[in-house]
Amino acid sequence: MHSSLPQQSVTAPGSSPESIPGPGPRPGPFTFLAWTNITLGVSAAAFTWVTSLILDRPGDPLIAAFAFLLMAASYTRDRLQPAESDGSARAAWVARNGRPLTWWMYGCTAALLPLVVLRPWCAAMLAITAVTAWLYTAPLIPWRGARLAARQIPHLKLPYVMVVWTLLGVLLPAVQQHGLVDPRAWLLALAGPLIGSVMTLLNDLRDIEADRRDGTHTLPAVLGERRTRLTAYTLAGLGAVIGLFLQPLPMLVWAAYNCVLLARYRPVPGEHPRPWGDAQGLVVLAAVLLLS
Repeated sequence: MHSSLPQQSVTAPGSSPESIPGPGPRPGPFTFLAWTNITLGVSAAAFTWVTSLILDRPGDPLIAAFAFLLMAASYTRDRLQPAESDGSARAAWVARNGRPLTWWMYGCTAALLPLVVLRPWCAAMLAITAVTAWLYTAPLIPWRGARLAARQIPHLKLPYVMVVWTLLGVLLPAVQQHGLVDPRAWLLALAGPLIGSVMTLLNDLRDIEADRRDGTHTLPAVLGERRTRLTAYTLAGLGAVIGLFLQPLPMLVWAAYNCVLLARYRPVPGEHPRPWGDAQGLVVLAAVLLLS
């Protein structure tokens, strides 16, 4: 779907001039935080803090900062890609603000460097993230006589995203704080992705038609909306059950929060289900602090 707004030409650093929508309505404060991926970054930082608290360790501000910067930089980079120009209000806003968003991405990336020195395990996480991002889009994985990108392999996107989330939100703070041998770290590594997958599937529901056209085999694109919702509720329920062995009330609150968002969401072309889904890490952190 193409916008009927007047077009103007701008050039973001490191890119060629392109035609983008003209001025449109400014996003509200919560939407602005979501579209700049600040909410998502803060949520990732909150998840690292949750892991530390569950392992009875103090939260590590540098690990939290690393998670924030990595998520903000990587998702901003994704949003600036031409493939993300889906005709939505967010895509139009990103196109209009390509230059400041590009510098925001560069700033977050530069700020990662000293953290890699101060927290050595962050270097490994940075390398893993770069490799997984490359494999997600590059046709390098052998599959049934062909070479495909990870996003093109049926049913792979959801576990792929959840593995990256587990590495960043659970295993990185656990290994950095010498808690990897704690069984609670591995229980959280199971429960967290199961509950968090609800938000991934919710976003995939919004992109179901575009994913089918692009050959991205998400669960909604393969199963359809109804069966995807049932799958999401089942995964959240399993995660909540595992969470009973960790922090029962906080994990139930997290699962309920995500399921309510999914139940209330109806896919509308050109609209995004954020920012509330991006804030799930803050919800979990608040629940752990208040209900533990």
